[in-house]
Amino acid sequence: MNINKKKFGYKFGCCGEKSLRKCFRKEGARLTLPRKIIVDFFHSEKGHFTAEEVFEKLAKKYPGIGKATVYRTLSALYMAGVLNKYDFIKDKTLYELSCGHEGIKHHHHIVCSNCGKIVEYDNFMDEEKAFFDKLEKTLSSIYGFKIRGHSLYFYGLCKDCKKLI
Repeated sequence: MNINKKKFGYKFGCCGEKSLRKCFRKEGARLTLPRKIIVDFFHSEKGHFTAEEVFEKLAKKYPGIGKATVYRTLSALYMAGVLNKYDFIKDKTLYELSCGHEGIKHHHHIVCSNCGKIVEYDNFMDEEKAFFDKLEKTLSSIYGFKIRGHSLYFYGLCKDCKKLI
């Protein structure tokens, strides 16, 4: 990959390069320039993106970045816990910055099964935390897992799609 390093400014909004290196070291990987660029993208763009959307947006600024590099890097960032990965919609994987980053609250999602609109909510986190802590403890005990997190999303119709029915 041929990327002009001078164009890239390390401006990770909520985590420093040192903590990112630590994330990758525990996975036995390095913090490479493409990884830095993609982490920076998620910090500045905020939201849920497909690999194709990430590639298209980055290719405008970094013409030397390859599609395969973006796909591999998203996978590595997911494995390192930097990104969350969701399959809300059939045949469409979305990525977002993980809740483990400072400034990013733990949240859940409501997904419109018609148009694909995603609403993030964090209104009931205290109640949900108590419930899920108990559930995770019970599941860990029964199945011998060390649970490291969970993902919850609801499907339905958004208010715009409801009007169409």
